[in-house]
Amino acid sequence: MFLIDTNCFIQLVRRRPEAPQVQAFLNGVPRSRLFVTLFTLHSIGVIMSRFGQIEDYIEFIGDLGIGRDLAVLKIEVTQLNRIADACAQVRLDFDDAYQYVAAEQNKLSIVSFDADFDHTPRGRLTPAAALQRFTDEQRQQTP
Repeated sequence: MFLIDTNCFIQLVRRRPEAPQVQAFLNGVPRSRLFVTLFTLHSIGVIMSRFGQIEDYIEFIGDLGIGRDLAVLKIEVTQLNRIADACAQVRLDFDDAYQYVAAEQNKLSIVSFDADFDHTPRGRLTPAAALQRFTDEQRQQTP
């Protein structure tokens, strides 16, 4: 199961070069295996607002099935110390540490273009690598 980092969605919102890779991943993996954090949803809103796209925000969230087909995770206030620990121990900035802790708490693989996760024990997968992993797992399960 996969936690999708904010930067993957930003590829879609900003129509950046890696957007097709993200879209292929989203199309190829069942939504029941995908997760996003509340922090990511807020960050997407901030970015879409900054680029004059706020009127498309709710439609974007709805089109992805976020909150309906794709589960939203949050870190409880009582667990915020884990984010601070990840900042210090794994050398991540706050937004990456939030994603890292959410993935750790839920035993998820991080899907991201952010190489900062590469030096952590969890690592990360690009969307293309995550799709390949999912496809390989499906092949192994098919007799």
